Amino acid sequence: MKNIAFTICAKNYLAQALTLKNSFKSHNPNIDFLIFLSDLKDAEGLPEVIELGEDWISNWKQMAFKYNVIEFSTSIKPFCFNKLFSDGYENVIYLDPDIYVTSSLKEIFEYLSNKSIILSPHYCEIETNYSGAVTEEELLFVGIYNLGFVAIKNDNIGKKIIEWWTNRLSTKCYADKFDALHVDQKWMDFIPAFFPDQTYITHHMGINPAIWNLHERELFISKDGYKIKNKVTNETFPLLFFHFSGFDPFNPKLVNRRHPKYNTENFPSFIPLFQEYIENEYKNGYEYYSKLTYSFNSYKDGERILPFHRRLFRILEKQYNKDNPFDQNGSFKKTLKKNKLLAGIKTADLSVFSDKERQKKSKLEKCLIFLMKILKQLVGIRYYAAFLEHIQTNSRIEKQTFLLK
Repeated sequence: MKNIAFTICAKNYLAQALTLKNSFKSHNPNIDFLIFLSDLKDAEGLPEVIELGEDWISNWKQMAFKYNVIEFSTSIKPFCFNKLFSDGYENVIYLDPDIYVTSSLKEIFEYLSNKSIILSPHYCEIETNYSGAVTEEELLFVGIYNLGFVAIKNDNIGKKIIEWWTNRLSTKCYADKFDALHVDQKWMDFIPAFFPDQTYITHHMGINPAIWNLHERELFISKDGYKIKNKVTNETFPLLFFHFSGFDPFNPKLVNRRHPKYNTENFPSFIPLFQEYIENEYKNGYEYYSKLTYSFNSYKDGERILPFHRRLFRILEKQYNKDNPFDQNGSFKKTLKKNKLLAGIKTADLSVFSDKERQKKSKLEKCLIFLMKILKQLVGIRYYAAFLEHIQTNSRIEKQTFLLK
């Protein structure tokens, strides 16, 4: 039986992807592992990866333009599954690049012997008074299942899922609360309803422990390696892989940089695993790769693509479907220039604002709050509330096409 696992990342996440690959191969030496690059291979010293190609994603340039880096990296996931199915692989596992494998994944492949898809919920135990770090409201938005891990079999049901998923993610892989979209992940909430008999929802607590389920799981080390205990039932599981979502190697005491109360002082059992992971990340070039810039942040002439441009393109894509939107001489960029919608900045930084500009932006925001208070006093609460409703609907970037002549 031909099995494989894969991940997807941009250049700046290659150290994590290589650490994942090495950890996977260490415990699963006879199973193939591939890294798909959601970026251009345009820097020195890059490892062997599968590059983007029109032979397996016909409209990838349009997708790379309208989506940001997270949206694009997740949008190509079903395309990767389809490519691997076409290459003859029977069972395929996807793992996020910031996952670290600590055991054989034989058990997951065995699940696929009589199921078509394996999903992992964000957490498993019901609580009247919820105690998790990630709010239930946030999980309702992002989806019940975490798609940092998914396993799909190359059978009729698996192919149906991939065809349907590919169709949706070609145009609807946005992180957009207004449209109830959360990249590739939210779509999987449909799958147990579509295929109840062929979907396996795993409650194996050694699969995908991460910040969103640590309230129900405890990590410890036994003579047999890392273990996870269900805090409710006390049942123990071997740790198959840990998901280092939101982890910062420069601040290794925090489990997740957005949730400082989850740290190694409160969870000392995590320290050996974290040290092991950090050591491997640095061995795999973290200091070099983490500083590489995302190729699809700019037009070919170096002008920075703003999120504003991506969301306008989302609405106008059909008008420019023959265009290479990254081309500085392309019709879409010319339209933006004609309507004075280019910022004229060339920066490789993650933010389009310098420190000085961020201070100016903060002052502007304070002025706007002051003006809104005055507006409320002038028109009264009824008209002010009506104004807010209008703004909520029409302030979306996708509604700004009136700026284009």
